Amino acid sequence: MEYFPPGHDSGQSGQIGIIVVLIMVVLLTIGLSLASRTTKEVALSTQEEESTRVFNAAEVGVEQALSSDLSFAGDVFTSSPITPAGSNTTVTYTINKQYQLEMQVFQGVSSMIQLTDAAHPTPPSSLLVDWSLENSCATQSPASLLVSVYSINKAASPPDVKVRYETYEACSRPNNFSTTGVGAGQNGYFKRATIALAANDNFIRIKPVYNDTKMLVQPSSGQMPVQSYAIRSSGSNNAGNENRNVQVVRSLPTAPSILDYVLFSGNTIVK
Repeated sequence: MEYFPPGHDSGQSGQIGIIVVLIMVVLLTIGLSLASRTTKEVALSTQEEESTRVFNAAEVGVEQALSSDLSFAGDVFTSSPITPAGSNTTVTYTINKQYQLEMQVFQGVSSMIQLTDAAHPTPPSSLLVDWSLENSCATQSPASLLVSVYSINKAASPPDVKVRYETYEACSRPNNFSTTGVGAGQNGYFKRATIALAANDNFIRIKPVYNDTKMLVQPSSGQMPVQSYAIRSSGSNNAGNENRNVQVVRSLPTAPSILDYVLFSGNTIVK
C-alpha cells in the first residue's frame, strides 16, 4: 500500500507532465515549420537569383547578335556556345532571315519594305498587303493605308528618283481614298491591297491612318529581299536546369521619312 505525504496529489503531477510534453511537441512543430519555411525561402531566393543570371546571359546573346553585320550565307545562322565572363551559363543564339514583313504599325508611322538588293535586282510584279484585325466598318475603325513607292533610275546621270503615291481604303470615308485594288483580306486580316510595281521601284513606305493596324506584306510571286531578322537567344545554367529564352526581331535600316506627303503645283501656290 503506497503512502502519499500530506498535500501530495499524484493526479495533478501526471497532468503537469502531460502538459509539458504537449508544449514541447507544439514548440518542436513550430520550430520544424520555421526551419522548413526558411529552407524553402533560401531555395526560392537561390533559384530566382540563378534565373536572373541565366536571363541576363540570354540577353548577352541578343546583344551580340544585334551587333553582328548579319552577312551570313543561307537563311539560318546558329552561333557557337558562348560563356559570358565570370558566369557559369552557356548561351547560343540563332538568326533567321525573314522574307516577308508582318508587324504592328502605329497610326501615322511609316513602315518600309525593301523591294530590291544585290540578290534581287528586280522587284516583284506586285505586293500583297493584308491589314486590319478590325473587321467591321459599322462598329470599328479599320485603318486606311497611304503608300509611297520610291522608284530609282540608276541608269540616268545623276540617278533619277521619283515617288508615286497610292491610297487604299478599308471603309468608305469622305476623303477621296481609293478602293481600287482592295479586296477581302487573307490570313485572318480584314482587307487586302494589291500594289502593282514597276521595274525601277526600289522600296515602298506604308503608313496607316485613322487607326493602328497589324499588317502582312508579301510578294504576289517569287521572293523579296530580306525584310527582317528573327533572333532567338537561349541561356542555360551549366550546374542546374535553369533555361531562359529571349526573342527579338531586327528590322532593316529605314530611309529617312521624307516625301511621305508632297504638295505639287505647276503654278503659283496661293494660300
